[in-house]
Amino acid sequence: MDTTLDCWKILDLPARSDERSVKRQYAKLLKVTRPDEDPVAFQQLREAYERALHLAREGDDGVGGDASFVQASAAPLVQRPAPVTRPVVRSAQEQAAELLDTFDDAAVDQCWNEAIARGIEATVEALLFVRCVQAPDAHSNLLHWGLETRQWLTPWQQVRPRDADQQRLGHLLSMGLYRRLEQYMAAGEETRFIGCLEHHSRQGWLGDLARRQTLHVQVLDLFLEHKNWSPALFQRVLQMFGWDTEAAAVPIVDEQWHTLLARNEEKKWLDELRALVREGEQHPNPRGNAAALFLTGSSAERLQARVATFTEADWQACEQLSEAFTLRFPDWPRRFPDHNPWFWKALVGPESPPHVTQRAGIVLTIALALKCILPVPAALLLLAVLSPLILMAGIVLTYVGKKLYEPWVRFTESFYDEDQRFSAWCARQTLTRNRRYLVIRNGVPVLALAFLLWKWLGLLGVATYVITGLIGRLQPKSAVPVDRQYRWRKPLQAIYRIAGLSRLQWLFCIVMVGVIVYVQLDMPDTVLTRGT
Repeated sequence: MDTTLDCWKILDLPARSDERSVKRQYAKLLKVTRPDEDPVAFQQLREAYERALHLAREGDDGVGGDASFVQASAAPLVQRPAPVTRPVVRSAQEQAAELLDTFDDAAVDQCWNEAIARGIEATVEALLFVRCVQAPDAHSNLLHWGLETRQWLTPWQQVRPRDADQQRLGHLLSMGLYRRLEQYMAAGEETRFIGCLEHHSRQGWLGDLARRQTLHVQVLDLFLEHKNWSPALFQRVLQMFGWDTEAAAVPIVDEQWHTLLARNEEKKWLDELRALVREGEQHPNPRGNAAALFLTGSSAERLQARVATFTEADWQACEQLSEAFTLRFPDWPRRFPDHNPWFWKALVGPESPPHVTQRAGIVLTIALALKCILPVPAALLLLAVLSPLILMAGIVLTYVGKKLYEPWVRFTESFYDEDQRFSAWCARQTLTRNRRYLVIRNGVPVLALAFLLWKWLGLLGVATYVITGLIGRLQPKSAVPVDRQYRWRKPLQAIYRIAGLSRLQWLFCIVMVGVIVYVQLDMPDTVLTRGT
């Protein structure tokens, strides 16, 4: 479009208006077009005014009316000089628009150097700022250049855009940074997250208090919305923003802040458990087994499978973890099954000692045989004849005792918790091997059998019974025979394995049986072999 027509259009005047009309219209338009509010429009108005004023003055000189014509015709011999052709002066706005028509976002410095050479850098920077406001994503290099080199959105910027444009660009920058941080956090790229946050925190546009406050709120929202962040990342952010002190002012409500702190403590505790599990995988230990149980989840089948091989040391490690968790997180037990950090107690369960029936049958049979011994030589022959009946009587007594044990177990259910606590105390004091062995439930039948032996065989019978049990308690596990299939074609081997007694226990029993027989034959009716 012709620049002459543009100037009259901008001034809203008819073409070839006089100088007075141009000045009056320009003064009128200055009231609505202020340089501090819209520098681009003001620049256009100023250039249009200067162009129109120039044309108005040229018109007065070249078209002087009838007087001028008569004066010219009255002096035909005086030749009028040819009009001087003046070069058209292009405004800074026009030059800037022409320069930016071919603007390349990858060559910002080249464009800027050209603007400096033409002396229109202020106009070019103003137009570049507007471009970033309109489409910041399409001009990433330009935006970086403006923020880093020209200090846009800071008190040191040279361009003076409108407040609305500055606020819009600040808002777009904040939202772009938020989307980038959210992408990194969702992908678990914590190194890139903290690097991006540190880089932008050093930029001048975030020196504004409102924008920095907005960034703080956005970062806290990311931590609240996402759960796959580590305590190390949270601690880095606390240190960066100065939130790692008790007097720190955090721009969220107290309830949300306490939620974040509790979640961070939970993650730290889980990291500690995972470290224990990794250590236990390399070097098995009770704390590693307990940590693996705490991380197993709520599946009953998986929990039972995990504790199938637990020893007393493993249960004590579980106690230590539960106590530590209760002290650190008294109001936060929801991670565990049934919201109970002591959930593992329900997994302990009672465990009957092995070989109970077999051992009871052997003890009763031997006790009956020894009770039938009389101080008469013929009685030994009679005992050999009656041995099948004695064996049958021992089996029957064992079966009766097993039947009596079942109602006793049902009765002990009424004080199961007390029995479990007492059994745990005995295990901690190494009085028993494992808290699964319920001392009251299993101890009373043992005492009943000991009382029967005392009535039948006296003090020697009880001493044999007790010492044999102590040998089994104190001997190493390797001394116990391997529990594998036995063959009755080898009766001694079968009895050895089915009873679960070690060689030392069998040897002691045989010696004591000989002692009891000797005492019964040599000293009948003594308190050593006869109960009162």
